[in-house]
Amino acid sequence: MTSDNVEFGEFIEFSVSKRFGIIKLNRVHRANALTIDMVKNLKKAIEYCQNNEKIRGIVLTGNGTTFTTGLDMDTIDGSDHVAVKDYEKTAADIAELIFNGKPTICAINGKAMGDAVAYSLCSDYRIAIKESYFMMPEIKSGIFPGAGTIVLMTRIIGIPWTKRILMFAEKIPTEKALEIGLIDQIVDNREELMEETMKKARFLFTKNQPALNLIKLCSNHLSDKPYNKAYALEKEALLGWAEEEDKMQFVNKFREKIK
Repeated sequence: MTSDNVEFGEFIEFSVSKRFGIIKLNRVHRANALTIDMVKNLKKAIEYCQNNEKIRGIVLTGNGTTFTTGLDMDTIDGSDHVAVKDYEKTAADIAELIFNGKPTICAINGKAMGDAVAYSLCSDYRIAIKESYFMMPEIKSGIFPGAGTIVLMTRIIGIPWTKRILMFAEKIPTEKALEIGLIDQIVDNREELMEETMKKARFLFTKNQPALNLIKLCSNHLSDKPYNKAYALEKEALLGWAEEEDKMQFVNKFREKIK
């Protein structure tokens, strides 16, 4: 699909609204299940948003009734270790780009499995329709979850829930996901999902961009550091935001230092 002559393959629909890049998974006939080519194009779309100064944030969602069911196992030979590693590295790159990049809203339009959960965890705000659910079924196939899922999940929802989801493949309905902090908001339907998502995007669009990016970076990276070191980095962010003339250049330098 294209927007302003930018292409990211037939299964990634891309547009720009309110200076947010809207990335929609669009392999509806396969429940938006991911192929190697699809995740590579998804990575390109996210990199485009991160590198385009006119774009201030990202909305990640899907078309149809499913966000994504994760890797389409029918498109990859599990014994092809090169292909598997290629997919896993790309998925991890996507997670890192979202985690360290511009403000990202994940609009969960249906069931979210595997990588869907990983990418939502990396996002800054997660909205889901009430009929969604969340599941990490990897253990059923003897697969270790990747893309930084364990690191982020333990931070966001704690160790006990991480074990229940990853070790027992527990299916989490939206009400429970909201209760444990896996998502931030529930809406009734897909139309309301995009309305609420774009309200959040419009709010972020009107705010100081360097400040937003520094808040995100500090929130994501300081919690596991000793207080003195964390506070020193926070103070460095404050002084840089206040004193540097090119504030976004400072943000980019700070990003490389802190991540």
